[in-house]
Amino acid sequence: WARENIDLVEIDEAHHVPATTWQQILINLKERCHVLFTATPFRLDRKEISGEIIFDYPLSQAYEDGIFGEIKFVPVDESGNKDLNIAKKAEEVLQNDRNEGYDHYLMVRTDSKKNATILETLYSEHTTLRLKKIDSSVAHSTIKRTIEQLYKGELDGIICVDMLGEGYDFPNLKIAAIHSPHKSLANTLQFIGRFARTNAVNIGTAKFIAVNDEELQIENTALYSKDSVWQDMIIGMSEGRNQKEIDDRKYYKEFLGKDTTILDNISLQAIKPNCHDKIYQVSDFDINGNFPDICNVANRVFRNKEDNTVVGIGVDYESPLWVGNGEKINLSYMLYIIHYQKETRLLHIYSPKHSESIYEELVLSFCSSYDQMPKAHMHRVLGNMEGFEIFNSGLLNMQSENGESYRILAGSDVSSVIDPDTGRLYAAGHAFCKATDKETQEESTIGYSSASKVWSSTYLELREYIQWLDKIGMKIINQNLKVKTNTNFDNLQQPLILETYPDNIFYCDYHGKTYSSTPHILLSTGTFVPLIDCQVKVLDIENDKKSIIIGISHELFATKVRCSTSGKYTSVDAAMSIKNGKRVITLHDYLTDNPLIFKTLDDATIQGIDYYPGNYEGDIFDKDLIEAINWKALGTDISLEFNKKGDTTSRSIQSVLQEILLADKRYKYVVYDHGSGEIADFITIYEEENKMVVSLYHVKKMSGKNYNAMIGDIYEVCGQAVKSITWFSVKGKLPQKIVQRHNGGNCVLLKGNYNQMLADLRSSDHFIRGEIVVVQPSVSKTSDMPGKYQEVLAATSTFIKRAGKVNQFRIMGSP
Repeated sequence: WARENIDLVEIDEAHHVPATTWQQILINLKERCHVLFTATPFRLDRKEISGEIIFDYPLSQAYEDGIFGEIKFVPVDESGNKDLNIAKKAEEVLQNDRNEGYDHYLMVRTDSKKNATILETLYSEHTTLRLKKIDSSVAHSTIKRTIEQLYKGELDGIICVDMLGEGYDFPNLKIAAIHSPHKSLANTLQFIGRFARTNAVNIGTAKFIAVNDEELQIENTALYSKDSVWQDMIIGMSEGRNQKEIDDRKYYKEFLGKDTTILDNISLQAIKPNCHDKIYQVSDFDINGNFPDICNVANRVFRNKEDNTVVGIGVDYESPLWVGNGEKINLSYMLYIIHYQKETRLLHIYSPKHSESIYEELVLSFCSSYDQMPKAHMHRVLGNMEGFEIFNSGLLNMQSENGESYRILAGSDVSSVIDPDTGRLYAAGHAFCKATDKETQEESTIGYSSASKVWSSTYLELREYIQWLDKIGMKIINQNLKVKTNTNFDNLQQPLILETYPDNIFYCDYHGKTYSSTPHILLSTGTFVPLIDCQVKVLDIENDKKSIIIGISHELFATKVRCSTSGKYTSVDAAMSIKNGKRVITLHDYLTDNPLIFKTLDDATIQGIDYYPGNYEGDIFDKDLIEAINWKALGTDISLEFNKKGDTTSRSIQSVLQEILLADKRYKYVVYDHGSGEIADFITIYEEENKMVVSLYHVKKMSGKNYNAMIGDIYEVCGQAVKSITWFSVKGKLPQKIVQRHNGGNCVLLKGNYNQMLADLRSSDHFIRGEIVVVQPSVSKTSDMPGKYQEVLAATSTFIKRAGKVNQFRIMGSP
């Protein structure tokens, strides 16, 4: 009958339309005309109120037309008993209004039945007001009788828990005692609207009595501040929010998609991504590009050509922890957002998966080429802000102190521990902080990293998120924007952009994450090799100095990778696979995500696309660090580093060194550890008072004919010496590595008891102090030493001396 006889459906309070009952009515009458009326065309849960906005009656016009009356906020003192203060003020305001001839009544508003009962007693004992409490537990007949008493003037007002709101018409209800304010704008506007009606005689200004509260903000407005002018603020907030809804609807209609079935359950307007952004510099943008297969978005793609924004909703299957065979049965929807900022030529990517390889596939799906963002530019996201509180900061170790490459500080405000001395040793890594925007005075969180990522702890609607991206982009490209946090964070050095590779790179080492969570090389034989067991060294810098060739080797394999000044690694040989957690990716993709660290002889540090200049002048090498060994008198073949298996006739440097170490009675333990992933060729340990002194020996043969002549003789071995500082960074690190190497058949104990050695190294009765020893017969104590040769040895000595847990550096050379 209804479908045949109803032509027009009119719904008041239409913000309730998303409710199931209303939806069923509209669906059953979907062929008929629907007209919806509401003063608040938006919802806190972001569910869509379907329909076109065909008429907007602004609150300012309603005020001008006399339909929306005068309103006023009456603050009360927040000290003492707040509820009693409100009650007393409510009695005073109501009585004064009635004395002026106004026929006004009072509503006491609270948020729970329990509080309503408490307030009923409080008003009864401390005021002369005649009030009755009504809530959802009261019988309908009682509510009806109470309202009749109110109309007849037998009551001065009522105590309510979210009742007598929508649809209730009693314009004489002019005084509101707000003991528990609404937290949302929609509910606040609905509540105020009941008191601002003008369709009665002998009524005046509506008054809202509440505690002065500077902290309570609705839509970023301190509505309950004693200085608030409600007439202007409420009208402005209402019209601003309604206009935002109109603008939002227009914006979301610009998104066009093929498969909209996903929107039956969720609208684009309801999407609220967390603020996370991966940024690239790009040369072009194709809005019609397709998402890579790995995202599995199919036709669930929505494009906004006006805004250069693409939204994709992918499907992924995951394996629950309780499924033993790892079968992927859990269905998840994944949100992807691509936004091209035309004025900055920046591409912003939102992805639930933060792998660099996925980001790369996404950017190349919509752009023909890209460049990483330098961290020097990323730092600008902190510009135009003040009142910094830095919760989390990464410090890139410029000096390899204690063997650590990266330190993370976390706390309520970590900047206090970054003194000038720390600033000389460390450069700024990532940062996450709270600060206030100088223009809007809005407080927010913001973080950035060298991986061209920006994030905040905020969740925003899609349109607001795009606006956030645009604001971030404009900061990043602003060359005139100077960042000053006015905290000790400013002591940290900020990087420059790597233009070309310098030719004095001294050594390279793995990223700090590689040491803390070690991935494994996956060989074709099925063997897994820890990446940190592989030797890594610079092989060549290409002629244009825009790329560098790095060798990664193990006794089971050797490969080469190339790194460009854009921070991207590629394979020179056949690509190798690496297992990082559950994921298997290529070695070059892993290194792009976790770039190697390069050091130069003039103390500069390079990581990815960031270049950190050195801050000291090279020292003249101290020849007293050379211990002159008469290798020839000991019958040593100084051109032979170690004996091949089965060779007992030759006296290599290692075999002679072993005799020297075993003959020294100071050493309680002597360990031989030669091979890929070695700690050092030899390790000696002796006890001294309350400490264990551990010496690491790195051996290299002499290649040249003359002493102090071949720079290659010392370059690699000095790099190995510096990198070995890492084994002293944490007390348990060295014995743990020894156990690992020993179990693999590499670490051989030549002197002492193995278990006792581990116990001594782990004991809390003494601490560990290290010594780094380079064994290279080509280094002569008496021969002339060229400047370049001295530079390498001086840099090695300087780097090692800065490591607090290493006692000294020495060279076992020649007379």
